[in-house]
Amino acid sequence: MSIHEGHRGRLKERFREEGLDHFEPHNILEMLLFYAIPQKDTNALAHELLQRFGSLNGVLNATPDQLKTVPGMAMAVAAAVDAIKFKEIVGSIAGDDTIMMAV
Repeated sequence: MSIHEGHRGRLKERFREEGLDHFEPHNILEMLLFYAIPQKDTNALAHELLQRFGSLNGVLNATPDQLKTVPGMAMAVAAAVDAIKFKEIVGSIAGDDTIMMAV
């Protein structure tokens, strides 16, 4: 059994029990990324985003263009764009570092 096995479940359970007050910024970001990247370890990406943008606030205020320059973020950006439901965008699909948007 890997030390990573069950990590998402443990982090979600900790959130339910404690809230975000005792979470480090990378844990908060990692939990947000769980929903955009459902089948991939998001810990390293959370750390990379925090390093690149300086803080959790910096990541959350980054534009889609800034975020998609981070390797592995294209799928998360596409999911966020779809969730926002811009009236000009019908939908999007993404690879590791490329996003196609139908307008």
